[in-house]
Amino acid sequence: MTLIILLGVSFFAAIVLAFVGDRRFAPEINIIGSAATFIAGVVLAVHVYYEGPMIAGGNFFFVDAFNVYLTVLTAFVSMTTAIFSRRYMRREREHGRVSHWGMRFYHATFQLFIFAMLLALLTNNIGVLWIAMELATLSTVLLVSLYRTPRAIEAAWKYFILCGVGIAQALFGTVLLYFAAEKVLGEGGEALLWTNLIQVSGQLEPTVLRLAFVFLMVGYGTKVGLVPLHNWLPDAHSEGPTPISAVLSGLLLNIALYALVRCKVLVDLSTGTNMAGNMMMGFGLLSILVASFSLLRRKDIKRLFAYSSIEHMGIATFAFGLGGLLQHLGHCCICLCTALLNHPYSSLSAMHLKCTGPRRCRR
Repeated sequence: MTLIILLGVSFFAAIVLAFVGDRRFAPEINIIGSAATFIAGVVLAVHVYYEGPMIAGGNFFFVDAFNVYLTVLTAFVSMTTAIFSRRYMRREREHGRVSHWGMRFYHATFQLFIFAMLLALLTNNIGVLWIAMELATLSTVLLVSLYRTPRAIEAAWKYFILCGVGIAQALFGTVLLYFAAEKVLGEGGEALLWTNLIQVSGQLEPTVLRLAFVFLMVGYGTKVGLVPLHNWLPDAHSEGPTPISAVLSGLLLNIALYALVRCKVLVDLSTGTNMAGNMMMGFGLLSILVASFSLLRRKDIKRLFAYSSIEHMGIATFAFGLGGLLQHLGHCCICLCTALLNHPYSSLSAMHLKCTGPRRCRR
């Protein structure tokens, strides 16, 4: 029941806001929907804490300590962002940057994005995970282009093309995972379930899984914003509305990394090597180095936060590649700090910085 509420509230809110998203009470509906999702997430986390991992919906959903943590974080960040966007988007409407159709579009797509993120986290099916990531991509592409300026449309197209190519690579990696599992579990949806794949991981063909992880690393790594697949992120940050910058870095990047980590665990168990971890450490270290030096040259505040996100995700990816309980705990702390402090708070505080223009800040 809790899972139905958790996913159903955001989906139902998206439908309602598609019709009334331009009314004066629409922001309040957005906030109430996000708050209800957060409460349901906390209830689910308490259940998992006391009862342990759970499978629901005929093996369609799988919840454990890892993804329930990210579920609560996702719901909390969406709630705080909805609260912030109430006043922010109202001012954008008053200044004529967003039409009444744009307001309806913004509120509905925001809730649709949250639904896609929660579905990606809670599903037990790797095929549904890919579909949810694609839905999140499409919804955020539309949100990045909300202002309909030439630069915003260019940023949205760059985001769509780069992440579209990346998500296609992830699809091919998913197909390879199914190809390896089909020989053991047989045809059908059972070969796509995380819980089944983990149980038979020792029987899966290691060579196929190594190849699958290469495609998954490139595909989901594009969504994580890892160098050299990061070019879409600074533009999407700088041209989209500020609340969307918050959820891009606070939510979308974390969910893509979650998918990578699930795949890494499966590949490690099958191959008995740290090939997947070594790849993650390589991409993570490269991202840290490039983002750190890029931060020194940025004067656009939103681009500064974008490269900060790339650096944080590089640290998290490196930690997960290194492996071990302490490193995984460190990653969770990084995700928490990135989502709660660096983006929703900094997006709010960015409005109060002393700037020489609308975007450029004094040093």
